[in-house]
This record gives sequence, structure tokens and C-alpha cells, in this order.
Amino acid sequence: MRQFLFAVSAAGLATASATPAFAATEAEEWEVKPRWRLQYDWADVSGPTGLAGTGPSEEIRRAQLGVDIKMPGGFSARLEGEFAGDPIELVDAFVAWNGGGYNVTAGQQKFFSPLDDMTSDLNTSFTERAALVSAFGFSRRTGLSAGYAKGDFQVNAGVGTDLLIALDDVHDNSLSAHVRAVWMPRMGATKLHFGAAWHGKERRDAAASAMRYSQRPLVHSAAMRYIATPGLLVEREQTYGVEAAAVNGPFHVASEAYWHHASRPGAADPTFFGAYAEAGVFLTGGDSRPLKGGQFGAIKPKKALGEGGIGAVQLNARYDYLDLDSAGVTGGQQRGYMASLIWTPTDWMRVMAQYARLNYRGAAIAVAGQRDYGVDVVGARVQFTY
Repeated sequence: MRQFLFAVSAAGLATASATPAFAATEAEEWEVKPRWRLQYDWADVSGPTGLAGTGPSEEIRRAQLGVDIKMPGGFSARLEGEFAGDPIELVDAFVAWNGGGYNVTAGQQKFFSPLDDMTSDLNTSFTERAALVSAFGFSRRTGLSAGYAKGDFQVNAGVGTDLLIALDDVHDNSLSAHVRAVWMPRMGATKLHFGAAWHGKERRDAAASAMRYSQRPLVHSAAMRYIATPGLLVEREQTYGVEAAAVNGPFHVASEAYWHHASRPGAADPTFFGAYAEAGVFLTGGDSRPLKGGQFGAIKPKKALGEGGIGAVQLNARYDYLDLDSAGVTGGQQRGYMASLIWTPTDWMRVMAQYARLNYRGAAIAVAGQRDYGVDVVGARVQFTY
């Protein structure tokens, strides 16, 4: 049975992906705008002979349909569902208020996660985000948040619990707190971004489910997780990190580092680590990657296909690192060397191709008795959105 709860988000969220970008005016009227996205992925994983989980795979990665509602008085709302899987899931379900640089949001929302996660999946440099994002459990939650933005600075904070769909189910009954601050100055023609965040979580029913920190090999359609910890009885988690990015014309760089501390009763507490660094450049003249409001925005080609150009073409490279070995817990280490080519012919379409070499040390899945090996991953995506 589906539940629905309205939610809130802060001045920073007015610029974050959760909150609809509606401007408040005295002459405000009700406005309803449909929103949808469709992503089809194909991938192939190859590795040493006998390694489980290799071969081609495909999936409808996302099939989301929703609505943004603008209301008088600076209020707005969003309701969006994910139809790619079974059962259907809620993505966003919240109500927000924006005014005077302040923002409040209540409901299921994204709580100020790393830059690569705050950036919409429509606008990321690769089909999947950095390994640390899913390995450390960043996801939407149900709760209340607030924030303030002025000039180059914004700060957001909030408290949350489980997803709406899990509130009445057997779950870890979590309670979490989140804080993120971002400074976005400009130096000449270069737009800069610096941020820091902290996340705390108490799993009040920790004994009901063991935590297993893990990550897929870059593509979501791959079933195996070559880097993974055993199940851990974790009562509390703290995740903290720093982020930096810059954009100058066709060039962009971004990097983040996060530490994830897990508190276990009667056992040593591990601290896992993840980080990445990436750089990208547009090969088409006049195109640039928007960086504002604490996230990267949508690419809008300077010369779209059919309008005197071929759209925007972007080349990206990334180094991605994840270490799940700590305090006697052996989850393995992953070093990823990645490249992607993105073609955005119009505002509503995107085509992506990518390659990754992932080197594992102490992998969770052995092949011929060996846990140190590498895999090669190729992937592609076709995306449509409105």
C-alpha cells in the first residue's frame, strides 16, 4: 500500500534538485507542470575467465513520471514515481516554501548529499554516480529540512527517517540528521564551488537487518558487487566529507572525499573511505556545464541539432576510489579509471557512452582463488526527459 506525505526543503533546496524552481511573485497563480524521464542502459562486464557476473546486460534504468505544482504564497510541491521496477516506488513527495532566501521542505526528499548525488541523474558525467554515493547509503528520506541562501553562500540542514514506503514495514526504523554548506565564489571567468557536509544516522532497529556496504562495477544493470563487506551489525553511522568544483568555459573539474564511520556494539568501529576526481571538456563551441545552487545543472546546447548545429559533445575522465577495509572488516578496495563521451543533441535528449577499468584488491568475489584482479566495463545510455 502506497503512502503519501508532504515534505519541505531549504533556501539551498530552492536551488537543489529536490525543489521545483518556481519564482514567487505577487501575482502568483496555481500552475501544474508534468515531468518525466526515461533512461535505457546497456552494459558489458568482462574479467578473468570464470569470474561470476560478467557478460552483457540491459535495463530500463529509470522511467519516472511526476508533477510539479506551483501555489500562491511561495509554496510548491512535487510528486514523482518510479515505474521501472516492480513495485512502483515514490521518488519525491514533498511540499516546499521559498521566500526571502529561506526555504523549508517537508516530505520525501534528498538530504544534501555529495555534489555528485545532488546533481540530477539527468546531468551526471557517467551513467552511475561515484562509488562512494551508493556504498555509503546516500538516498532519499522522509523528513523536514530548512536552509538559507544569500549571494555565494548557502547552508541546509534537516532531519529524516525511512522512506515513505517503508515507514510501516519491517525496516531499520532510522533517525538521521544532515548538514551541508556550500560557498560558490567567482574568480574572473571561473565559477568555483567549495562544500562540506555531515550526516548522522541511528538505526533504532539495527538488529533487524545487517548492513552490507558494497558497490556495483559502475553500471547499475550488473548484478554482482565485486567490492562488499560482510553483513555488519551497525547501530550508528556518521558520514562527513568535502567537495570542490570549478567551471571555466568548456572545462570543468570536480572532486569529493568522504569518510563513513560505522559504530558496532561489542566490536571495533570501521571508517571506510571514498573519493573521486574528474575533469571534462566540451568539444563543441560555446557549450559549458552549469554550476550553481550547489549542483551541476542541465546541459543546454548552444546550437541544438536541427537549429544550425549538432548539439553539445562532452568528453569526461574520472578516477574513482573506494576502500572498504578498516578495523578488521575486509570489504576490498576498488580503483576505477573511467572515460565517457556524452552527446546532447537537444535539451530533452542525451546519448552516453563510457568505459571503465576497475582494479580490485581483496574483492568480495574470488576467481580461481584470487581476490586481486581487474574488470573492464563498457556502457551506453539513451535518455529522454521533459
